[in-house]
Amino acid sequence: MTMVHPEKVAGTSSALGLTFKEAVGQRRSIRYYKPWQPVEREKVQKVLEAARLQSCHGNAGHVRKAVVVYRDETDPDVFAGLVDALYNQPQAAQAPVHIYWTIDMAGWEHLRDNLKGLIDAGALTSSYGWSEQFIDEIVLKTADFNVMAGELRFAEWLSAIETGIAIGTALLAAQDEGLGTQLLTGKRQQMADLLGIPDTATVAQIQLLGYAAEGTEAGGQRPRPEFEDLYFDGRWGEALYRDPAVVAELVDAGMIRQAAPLPYRRREIRALAAMFGLPD
Repeated sequence: MTMVHPEKVAGTSSALGLTFKEAVGQRRSIRYYKPWQPVEREKVQKVLEAARLQSCHGNAGHVRKAVVVYRDETDPDVFAGLVDALYNQPQAAQAPVHIYWTIDMAGWEHLRDNLKGLIDAGALTSSYGWSEQFIDEIVLKTADFNVMAGELRFAEWLSAIETGIAIGTALLAAQDEGLGTQLLTGKRQQMADLLGIPDTATVAQIQLLGYAAEGTEAGGQRPRPEFEDLYFDGRWGEALYRDPAVVAELVDAGMIRQAAPLPYRRREIRALAAMFGLPD
């Protein structure tokens, strides 16, 4: 078990301005929220701003759209339907904010404008062959450049990656804002019907936002596959060396933290179950 300094474990839900490593290390899937404590709109905006600014490898940033639902400002019947679509998971009812992240394939219609904007911004340069003529005659007509000109399945795959990058960033941004967060899935068509989502868009993931009722460590850092089982050195199957000195540095920086379960976790779960009237 990796151990960390006590002060690295005792995070608080109000701590802001984390380093990147701390945000990665402290992020948890929070499953118990304070339903009585609303989330400030400013914090929700900051989470969305961070997602908007993230990488768009396919230059199709318009595919990653989201509907934000504030529990206390939504028609109760609509919100009840959304909770039902999330299989009535207790945290869905507790969390004050839901973000319904979608993949909107209509976003590819903006590809030419997006690329033109990158030329104007100096990101795509003439020294690499970029011009409006190149966009019109090559990119928009060649499957190797414009995935919508080729196999639709590849376009869907790339769109999912684009949206996943935004969602991953939104999770870390929520952590940086002192919020608890988690991703859920559910009955996509039911959610789409309740929220007026068009047929071109598919609900991908639902991100909950709220203040954690459980400790921010949520029982400790979750199990993950071993480093050497995931990353290879030069050739598939040749395990990449994991330097213990780097691990120690990341422990000190707050990215690698004490592994779950923390000694008090079972007692914490029993207390949370009693507070919310749930089985323990």
